[in-house]
Amino acid sequence: MTRVNTSIFLVILIIITSYCCSEIYTFHTKQKDDTLSQLALIPGPIAKAGSLEFTGVASDYLLLQTLTYLGQKLMNREAPNKEQWQIVYKALKQVTVLDPRFLDPYVLAEMTLPWEAGMVREANELLEKIIKVRTNDHRPYFFLWYNYFYFLKDPGTAAKYLKQAAKIPGAPDFYATLAARSSFYGKQTEAGIVFLKVMLSETQDPTRKEFLLLRLHALEKISFLEHKIQDYKKLYNSLPQSLEQLVEKGLISQIPDDPYGGTFYIVDKEQVYSTSKLVLSSPDKAPSKKK
Repeated sequence: MTRVNTSIFLVILIIITSYCCSEIYTFHTKQKDDTLSQLALIPGPIAKAGSLEFTGVASDYLLLQTLTYLGQKLMNREAPNKEQWQIVYKALKQVTVLDPRFLDPYVLAEMTLPWEAGMVREANELLEKIIKVRTNDHRPYFFLWYNYFYFLKDPGTAAKYLKQAAKIPGAPDFYATLAARSSFYGKQTEAGIVFLKVMLSETQDPTRKEFLLLRLHALEKISFLEHKIQDYKKLYNSLPQSLEQLVEKGLISQIPDDPYGGTFYIVDKEQVYSTSKLVLSSPDKAPSKKK
C-alpha cells in the first residue's frame, strides 16, 4: 500500500471511529434518560411497597440516577427542557416517598428546581414535607425562607420560616440577624449571596460546587453594581439610566462580565440583572473563571 493510500485509509478510519464513538455516547445518554424517566413514573407508594425492607437502598439508587443525569447535563453545558425537569422533580419526589427523612434529595431540589427550572412551588412542596419529619433540622426552614423571599417576593411568609429556623438548636446566629434586618435585604441580592455561601458549605460534590460558585460570582458582581448605583444616587441625587453612566462618571472602570455569558443591565430602577437570567443555556456559554 502506497503512502498516499495509507493516509487516506487512516483518515477514513478516524472518521468511522469518531462516528461510532459519537453513536455509542448518544445511545448511552439516551439510555440514562429513559432509565430515569421510567423510574420516576412509578407511583411512589408502589415503589415503596415493591422495595420491601430495602427502601433506603432504593432511594439511594434513584437519587444516584438523578445526580448522574443532572451531572451529565452540567458537564455538557446542556439545560434540561421542561419535560426533563418534570422527570427530575418526579424522581426526587419519589425518593422522598421511599425515605422521607433523607436530606440529600431536598438539598438537590433546592439547588436546581427554583433556579434552573423555575419550579419554586414544587421545591417548596418537597421542603414542606421534610420539616414535618426533621423537626430539629434548621436547613429546610432556611431553604423555605430563601424561596419565599427571593423568588416569590413574599417577605412576610419568608420571615416566618426564618424565625422558626433561628429557634432550632444549632442554627447559625446570623439567622436571627437576617430575620431582624429583613429590610436591609429588600433587593434580594445580599440574601442570595448569604444563601449561596451556606449552600456551598453544605455541598461536597465538586461539580455542584463549581455550579454554585458560578452563581455566587454573578450575584457578587450584581451586588457590586447595585452598590455603585447607590453611590451615584448620593452624588447626583438621581438614579442612573444605564450602567454605562457609572463608567462615564468614573464610579466604575468598566461593566463587569457576566460569568454566564450575558450582559448586566439596570432593571426596576435600582436593581441589576443580566440578559443570561443567570442560566447556562448553551455550550458556547461556558463558565468564566473571572471573578
